[in-house]
Amino acid sequence: MGRRMEIIFHIGAHCTDDGLLIRSILKNRAKLAEEGIGVPGPSRYRQLLGEVSTEFRGEPVDDLTEQEIIDAIRDDETADRIILSNDNFLCRPDRVFGPRGLYPKAEKTAWLRQCLPSHRVGFALGLRNPASFVPEVLELAGQGEDDLDNVVLTDLLWSEVLSDIIVANPGASLTVWCHEDTPFIWSEVIREVTGHDPFTQMQGEFDMLDRIMTSEGLTRLVEFLETRQVTSQSKRRKAVSAFLEAHAIEDAVETEVDLPGWSEATIEMLTEIYEEDLERIARMPEVTLITP
Repeated sequence: MGRRMEIIFHIGAHCTDDGLLIRSILKNRAKLAEEGIGVPGPSRYRQLLGEVSTEFRGEPVDDLTEQEIIDAIRDDETADRIILSNDNFLCRPDRVFGPRGLYPKAEKTAWLRQCLPSHRVGFALGLRNPASFVPEVLELAGQGEDDLDNVVLTDLLWSEVLSDIIVANPGASLTVWCHEDTPFIWSEVIREVTGHDPFTQMQGEFDMLDRIMTSEGLTRLVEFLETRQVTSQSKRRKAVSAFLEAHAIEDAVETEVDLPGWSEATIEMLTEIYEEDLERIARMPEVTLITP
């Protein structure tokens, strides 16, 4: 079977980075390969893993099938870590909400893990405030408020999703972060997911900021960080915050929640529950929470 690797599954969530994370990481494919980190193109594994996991339904795959998957995702024998990404690994957008809350089938992450039973596995997941997450996922899925009839809004807890993943995958690593923080921690998210050397200069570190900041502002920020040789994360975040305040694209940073039947009180309630849930997640020993 060859060397034992670590396989990192980036499993979304939907409407967080919308594929930007894997695109940012792919910009550094050659450099990461030198460090034993493989980043195959998504077309090489998404359909394959979907078919295999559905066929074996959580049972460990046989050696031949596992080797076929490894051959599809590994470019050479030197890889120690491989990054695989798909927002739909957990489910399609129309299955995100259920009577049990968010991602009611999160335990099916074990189906992914058992596609590569001889290797170590980790999961990476971006979280988002349900107040903005719910309307965007409904829009993505082509659904409406009626599709929430069996959903209790106060049950939309990310901590429950993470608990389901942990229980279903004993010993697997689990790294999470908040979508709202990504402009400030994007480079750290890339580093945690890939496991690259912290001294390696990566491309794509400003990809998330590029979505919400004017090109002039981003150019000035990069020049500031380079000329001042800002290396500490805390000083970097302060600079990002200051430049974002001055050069943000207003429509990009202001999320307007427009769901029939939702009042300002509903949004405030969901936000408060989310913040309390994040405190709970921060105390979960099995979870690495990346924060600013």
